[in-house]
Amino acid sequence: MIDNIEHIKKLLNFEEKGDFYMLYVFKRKKDQPEGERDNHQSVRTIKSYCVDSIEYLEKRYDEIKQLCEMFKARAYIHVQKQNHRDVSLNMMVALAQRIQDGNHKQQGLFDSVVGQLKTYEKRWIVDIDVSDYHAVYEVTKFISTLKPEGPKVESVIPTKNGYHLITKRFDVKTFSEQYPDIDIQKKNPTLLYLPNSLD
Repeated sequence: MIDNIEHIKKLLNFEEKGDFYMLYVFKRKKDQPEGERDNHQSVRTIKSYCVDSIEYLEKRYDEIKQLCEMFKARAYIHVQKQNHRDVSLNMMVALAQRIQDGNHKQQGLFDSVVGQLKTYEKRWIVDIDVSDYHAVYEVTKFISTLKPEGPKVESVIPTKNGYHLITKRFDVKTFSEQYPDIDIQKKNPTLLYLPNSLD
């Protein structure tokens, strides 16, 4: 089991009315037993949440963990904030375009708009697939030397195969020259909870 709620809570801030972070309970095909893998797509969303306060996250957390255990799923959260005002305005535009295009089924509209919108916080995830914390420390130290100046690593989140570094923006070109095999994810969520059923 991996439980990152205390790491995550430190990253969340709700300065404007309508600020939220998307949280998903995902069932991943690669986590399922061999015989069940053909039954669904590579990632299936069991449930999604708009986290608009720390209190809401804490109130729903037991439910999230139970869903993860029951479905052999993982909980992921975006650490890039969005706002309901922007989502609503963009949903109106997208809805009008869909209707004009002859598409009258709108059940996925919210998720589609949320997935395409620019976010307020420019946070990246540096995905390090090693369990050696010394190697993680070396990567963290290297990132701190890159432009722009100032601290860039905001948190180190444990994952099943290593760590996610939650960072501010930095010089990707120089980083990739030094660490060509490390993936930088600019729009992906990070791990919130991995249940015992997936250990």
